[in-house]
Amino acid sequence: MTTRSQWHEIDLPASPVAVFNLLISPKAIRGRWGSVSAVATELDGLWVIAWGERENDPNYVVGARIRAFESPRRVALAYEYCRAKSGQLPYGAGMTVEFTIQKTQVGALLRVTHAGIPEGAGTDAYYNSAGEGWRAMLQGIANILAPKPR
Repeated sequence: MTTRSQWHEIDLPASPVAVFNLLISPKAIRGRWGSVSAVATELDGLWVIAWGERENDPNYVVGARIRAFESPRRVALAYEYCRAKSGQLPYGAGMTVEFTIQKTQVGALLRVTHAGIPEGAGTDAYYNSAGEGWRAMLQGIANILAPKPR
């Protein structure tokens, strides 16, 4: 099966440690994505997020194994579970996501790379939705880190 990838990045006015902590904090995950539930643990642990109006009946659930947990520069995820209300997504288990954080003169550069998304008309909607979601996630982190007005 042929797959495709996408990446998105943003410069942030914060230290790499602060950015890393926002990637793994369940409270921050819920806040920036509007998810109803989130769990993140360390290496070989889980990174699970559920979206929807009700925690017990989410619209979408993603579960991944954490394959790299290198504070404050990298978190790599291998998807194991991907389900929508309509049912299990058959291509979820082959995807990976990697967050990398680089120190810059003004803070940190955060990049997210989402790989293993199958090509084809049946997955275009997911590909586009994933891109929108990653851009919203990056903007959510930027909003959290933005200086507060005095």
